[in-house]
Amino acid sequence: MAGGEPDGTGAVSWPPWPELTRDQRPVLVLPFDPARPAPPGSGWTRAGGGVPAPQPGWSAAFDGVRLLVRGPDGAAWFDGPVGATRAWARAVRTHRTLLLVTGDFTTAFDLRGAAERGALLLLAVPVRPVEVHRAAPVDQ
Repeated sequence: MAGGEPDGTGAVSWPPWPELTRDQRPVLVLPFDPARPAPPGSGWTRAGGGVPAPQPGWSAAFDGVRLLVRGPDGAAWFDGPVGATRAWARAVRTHRTLLLVTGDFTTAFDLRGAAERGALLLLAVPVRPVEVHRAAPVDQ
């Protein structure tokens, strides 16, 4: 994975990346970004208590390239491309629930340390696959 962009503090934060759990459920790992807050009381839970249930009010839509996650207020919490594999996209279609993981880390190299410190936050959201119908090229 390539590096990301400065996060405003001079540190480089990686873009989100997709993962699959051992049982093939879709996960999106989102390094810390002040534009994506995860305040207490909004459904986020500390890692370590198992996979949380999908949170009311949160929703996501995935079109095979772009993922849009909306918070309970309807505002976009994340809206951007996800470098998803076919297996990840299939997992979205199969399970219809996406686990978001964020916390006090900015790269994949920081993730393990954040987990060991108990600094990971989890949120499960219902995700809806969206079929995008692209027009076929016109012969000229």
